[in-house]
Amino acid sequence: MLTPADIRQIRHSLRLTPEQAVHWPPVEVVLNEISAQQLTFVRAGQNASSAFDTSTSMRVYFAVQPLLGTLREDQKMQIRIRARAMGFGQVASYL
Repeated sequence: MLTPADIRQIRHSLRLTPEQAVHWPPVEVVLNEISAQQLTFVRAGQNASSAFDTSTSMRVYFAVQPLLGTLREDQKMQIRIRARAMGFGQVASYL
Protein backbone atom coordinates (compact mmCIF):
# COMPACT_ATOMS: atom_id res chain seq x y z
CA MET A 1 0.00 0.00 0.00
CA LEU A 2 1.27 3.47 -0.91
CA THR A 3 1.56 5.75 2.10
CA PRO A 4 2.30 9.46 2.50
CA ALA A 5 5.71 8.45 3.86
CA ASP A 6 6.35 6.46 0.66
CA ILE A 7 5.47 9.51 -1.41
CA ARG A 8 7.88 11.69 0.57
CA GLN A 9 10.56 9.01 0.13
CA ILE A 10 9.99 8.95 -3.63
CA ARG A 11 10.51 12.70 -3.85
CA HIS A 12 13.56 12.57 -1.59
CA SER A 13 15.15 9.74 -3.58
CA LEU A 14 14.79 11.70 -6.83
CA ARG A 15 16.82 14.62 -5.44
CA LEU A 16 14.91 17.07 -7.60
CA THR A 17 16.54 20.31 -8.67
CA PRO A 18 14.55 23.52 -8.11
CA GLU A 19 13.66 23.53 -11.81
CA GLN A 20 12.36 19.96 -11.57
CA ALA A 21 10.57 20.49 -8.25
CA VAL A 22 8.02 22.84 -9.81
CA HIS A 23 6.64 19.82 -11.71
CA TRP A 24 6.32 17.63 -8.60
CA PRO A 25 3.04 18.92 -7.02
CA PRO A 26 0.65 17.34 -9.60
CA VAL A 27 2.46 14.02 -9.21
CA GLU A 28 2.16 14.22 -5.44
CA VAL A 29 -1.56 15.02 -5.68
CA VAL A 30 -2.25 11.94 -7.81
CA LEU A 31 -0.13 9.70 -5.58
CA ASN A 32 -1.95 10.97 -2.48
CA GLU A 33 -5.30 10.29 -4.16
CA ILE A 34 -4.18 6.74 -4.90
CA SER A 35 -3.00 6.33 -1.32
CA ALA A 36 -6.39 7.46 0.00
CA GLN A 37 -8.20 5.18 -2.44
CA GLN A 38 -6.08 2.23 -1.36
CA LEU A 39 -6.88 2.94 2.28
CA THR A 40 -10.59 2.99 1.43
CA PHE A 41 -10.30 -0.39 -0.28
CA VAL A 42 -8.37 -1.90 2.63
CA ARG A 43 -10.90 -0.61 5.15
CA ALA A 44 -13.64 -2.21 3.05
CA GLY A 45 -11.82 -5.54 3.23
CA GLN A 46 -10.56 -5.40 -0.34
CA ASN A 47 -7.07 -5.63 -1.75
CA ALA A 48 -5.18 -2.31 -2.01
CA SER A 49 -4.18 -3.22 -5.55
CA SER A 50 -7.82 -2.77 -6.54
CA ALA A 51 -7.02 0.95 -6.68
CA PHE A 52 -4.89 0.36 -9.76
CA ASP A 53 -6.78 0.26 -13.02
CA THR A 54 -6.25 1.69 -16.50
CA SER A 55 -7.79 5.01 -15.49
CA THR A 56 -5.44 5.32 -12.53
CA SER A 57 -2.44 4.43 -14.66
CA MET A 58 -3.37 7.12 -17.16
CA ARG A 59 -3.83 9.74 -14.40
CA VAL A 60 -0.35 8.95 -13.08
CA TYR A 61 1.13 9.02 -16.57
CA PHE A 62 -0.33 12.44 -17.42
CA ALA A 63 0.64 13.89 -14.03
CA VAL A 64 4.23 12.72 -14.29
CA GLN A 65 4.73 13.61 -17.97
CA PRO A 66 5.87 17.26 -17.44
CA LEU A 67 8.29 16.14 -14.72
CA LEU A 68 9.74 13.40 -16.90
CA GLY A 69 10.86 15.90 -19.50
CA THR A 70 13.15 17.50 -16.94
CA LEU A 71 14.64 14.40 -15.32
CA ARG A 72 18.07 12.92 -15.84
CA GLU A 73 18.28 9.28 -16.90
CA ASP A 74 19.20 8.09 -13.37
CA GLN A 75 16.11 9.84 -11.99
CA LYS A 76 13.94 8.26 -14.68
CA MET A 77 15.31 4.86 -13.69
CA GLN A 78 14.28 5.56 -10.08
CA ILE A 79 10.75 6.38 -11.24
CA ARG A 80 10.57 3.21 -13.36
CA ILE A 81 11.65 1.08 -10.41
CA ARG A 82 9.16 2.75 -8.07
CA ALA A 83 6.34 2.58 -10.63
CA ARG A 84 6.83 -1.16 -11.09
CA ALA A 85 6.98 -1.70 -7.32
CA MET A 86 3.68 0.19 -6.95
CA GLY A 87 1.96 -1.90 -9.59
CA PHE A 88 2.31 0.55 -12.46
CA GLY A 89 4.28 -1.72 -14.76
CA GLN A 90 2.35 -0.44 -17.76
CA VAL A 91 3.17 3.19 -16.90
CA ALA A 92 6.82 2.30 -16.23
CA SER A 93 7.11 0.83 -19.72
CA TYR A 94 6.14 4.21 -21.22
CA LEU A 95 8.77 6.14 -19.27
